[in-house]
Amino acid sequence: MKKKINSGGTPRETSNPTEKRNFATGGTPVKDICFTSIFAVLTAVFAQIAVPLPFSPLVPLSLGIVAVYSAAILLPPRCAIMSQICYLLLGAVGLPVFGGFMGGMSRLLGPTGGYLMVYPIMAAIISFALNSNYAMQNETKKKTFIRGTVSIVFSHLLLYVGGTVWLSISTGTTFIATLASAVFPFIPLDIVKVVFCILVIIPLRKRFMSMGLLNLNVTRKS
Repeated sequence: MKKKINSGGTPRETSNPTEKRNFATGGTPVKDICFTSIFAVLTAVFAQIAVPLPFSPLVPLSLGIVAVYSAAILLPPRCAIMSQICYLLLGAVGLPVFGGFMGGMSRLLGPTGGYLMVYPIMAAIISFALNSNYAMQNETKKKTFIRGTVSIVFSHLLLYVGGTVWLSISTGTTFIATLASAVFPFIPLDIVKVVFCILVIIPLRKRFMSMGLLNLNVTRKS
């Protein structure tokens, strides 16, 4: 006999051995593939919502990062990570999924490629903080908010560092000069995107779970 922790935190017993592998701990391959594919596509779609800025011609204002955070918040770790790996692979083989309907290795390894290549790492950090077995078994509203906030902010700082280092090396400019042109001007709007994900997407996660649209339940032996 096992106890299953539902989305409201109340344990219930189940004797069905097929429930041992659920979406959070293993899930069915079909379900994993579907959710992974959906969020890879969403990342590609959101990446096209980009506005070139005159003071930063290489780095546009993009909503792609919102899709990355959404995948990390709403999916278990392996699906969140794979959704971003799939997104990068689609772009690497030439499909126009990167900003401005661009694709190819030249884009992925180009000056702004550093921002893209940290996507899977960012998804891993946030999803493990929110949706790992440990996090789900010890979940409260306060803990979820704190873990989500800390992991998202940390991931965004990682985005800045990884992207800036790569851009600095690619363009031959100093790290500080690259920060001044490709990071500092974006901070106000980046704060808006981060706050949106914390205050909107994280609460949606709980609502989707209660509606049965997401299965992030965790099973454990009694």
